[in-house]
Amino acid sequence: MIGRHAIEDARVYVSGFFAGDASGHDAWHTMRVHNLAVRLAREEGAHEDVVALAALLHDVDDSKLSPNTADDLGNACAFMRQHEVTDDDTQAVLSAIREVSFSKNGGAAPSSLESACVRDADRLDAIGAIGVARAFAYGGSHGRMLHDPTNADAATTIQHFYDKLLLLEDMMATDAGRRVAQRRDAYLRGFLEEFLAEWDGER
Repeated sequence: MIGRHAIEDARVYVSGFFAGDASGHDAWHTMRVHNLAVRLAREEGAHEDVVALAALLHDVDDSKLSPNTADDLGNACAFMRQHEVTDDDTQAVLSAIREVSFSKNGGAAPSSLESACVRDADRLDAIGAIGVARAFAYGGSHGRMLHDPTNADAATTIQHFYDKLLLLEDMMATDAGRRVAQRRDAYLRGFLEEFLAEWDGER
């Protein structure tokens, strides 16, 4: 069982955990993923409390942010122990968190509907207008160039579109996620087309 206090406390926890982040993995990212994941869960008939808690905790052990707890999901585990989340729900939440990562899971099928909802929501926040903004925020915070048309292997923000962002629509695992992704992917591709045309002085 996951008590409502656990979900409310998780909101407070992540707000403090990500305070001051400017890389696109701030608390607002977590809240957007939570809101969208719960929406997908309702449309798909998934266990809403598992989805809600997994979405709220999905980045607290991210290897880019918390490398010391990334392997054992120590922060998420500690939070759930403190809030007496049952073993079954703890394992369901942890599975969903483990299956979010694009670099680790790619297009592999999620193991549960709950995992699918959380993963789709996280990936949806990487595309559309918010996704564009987050891509450049992350790139800037890590010293990445905007674009280098002379080197396709350069780790630029525009190259990140090709390496990851443009692939995400086809990786949606839920019907509800696919419906949202269609619009967001169209925006992403329109932005990229305009960016490249302006870069080359065509517009």
